Amino acid sequence: MKTSVFSSLFIATVVVMLGIGVISPILPLYAHGMGASGLEIGAIFSGFALSRLFLAPLVGRFADQHRKKRILMAGLVLFIAVSLAYVAADSPAVLLLIRLIQGGASVLVTPVAQSYVGDITPVGQEGRLGNLYFMSMFMGMAAGPYLGGWLCDNHGMAAPFYAMSVLSFLALLLILFLVPDAPATKPKSGKSRSGLKGLLPIFRDRPMWGVMTYFSTRGFYRWGFNSFFPMLAVQVSGASAAGIGLVLSSYMFAGSLFQYPCGLLVDKHPRHRVAFVLWGGVLAALSMLAIAYCRTMVMFFLLSLAMGLLSAVSRAACIAIQTERGRIHGMGAAAGAFTASMSLGQVTGPLVLGLVVDRADIPLAFIVAGLVGLAGALAAPYLLRQSGEGRAAS
Repeated sequence: MKTSVFSSLFIATVVVMLGIGVISPILPLYAHGMGASGLEIGAIFSGFALSRLFLAPLVGRFADQHRKKRILMAGLVLFIAVSLAYVAADSPAVLLLIRLIQGGASVLVTPVAQSYVGDITPVGQEGRLGNLYFMSMFMGMAAGPYLGGWLCDNHGMAAPFYAMSVLSFLALLLILFLVPDAPATKPKSGKSRSGLKGLLPIFRDRPMWGVMTYFSTRGFYRWGFNSFFPMLAVQVSGASAAGIGLVLSSYMFAGSLFQYPCGLLVDKHPRHRVAFVLWGGVLAALSMLAIAYCRTMVMFFLLSLAMGLLSAVSRAACIAIQTERGRIHGMGAAAGAFTASMSLGQVTGPLVLGLVVDRADIPLAFIVAGLVGLAGALAAPYLLRQSGEGRAAS
């Protein structure tokens, strides 16, 4: 493994995810202040994921055939522009447009960096290095929400957006000076079809169906949590922006702390990957469901922390499987399929739960989200066992 390249991508990802995280606790409140309804807030959050849903597979395949550094830099430049556009937004419709563009920019950054890491990962270390890289995402997102809430409380609603632009610029400098411009890679399958035809093998891959099922349902309930937890916290406990950010950060903190150890565990016990997906996914979804019945910030914090820890167990196994399939079909294609499946849940989750909030109440939305997560946690292991994943790994 090229340690210097990995370290540079790791640090740059921490910085860019910190920038994304700073706006998460205030965006629902920002939109609500413009008169957005629950459905409109859900649409604003879904806009980010909608772009990723359609663009991620194409960009992932494109990244397998072109130089990844240039794609990363283009995405970060677009991030800087989007960060400043948030400040000028004056209606929910404008916020939705900005979120669509931001989603497109993010596809040029995180999935491409993830595929770059996959290219330099040695055989047998898929769990270790894949999950070590994912720690970078959680480290940035763990610190981001609390920082964003603090900035909002002390320097106004626009401060987190300016912070995102500065952090994106720092990530751009890191990529520019520290990451080499590596040539395009070729999948071991030997197939290098371009365009939509090049995506067919990865979407026909049975183990990837299990991985995509897990991530799509997890995206549903996790993005729903991000969309409506700030409103729930204000409704039941009168929480401050900093308090909301602390709860959102606790999930990411647990992910950053336990993702790497869980990756080591998965590499040590490859035959138990399906069991890790099952039990981690089920218990995390139950934690989400329990949030509907909480009324104190302490309980919100503890359940969010538990959800992050349990998700790390199931996610670690899925990342290892995804990296193995990427060697066959292309790391960019595998990262694109992962991002698209996650984005499918992130699109539908806020919209469906937004309708629940408008027609019923906020706690019911968390019950629905937890049940969807539970269904995915049961379906994904079934699909993986059908493909022989649990028996093949040794």
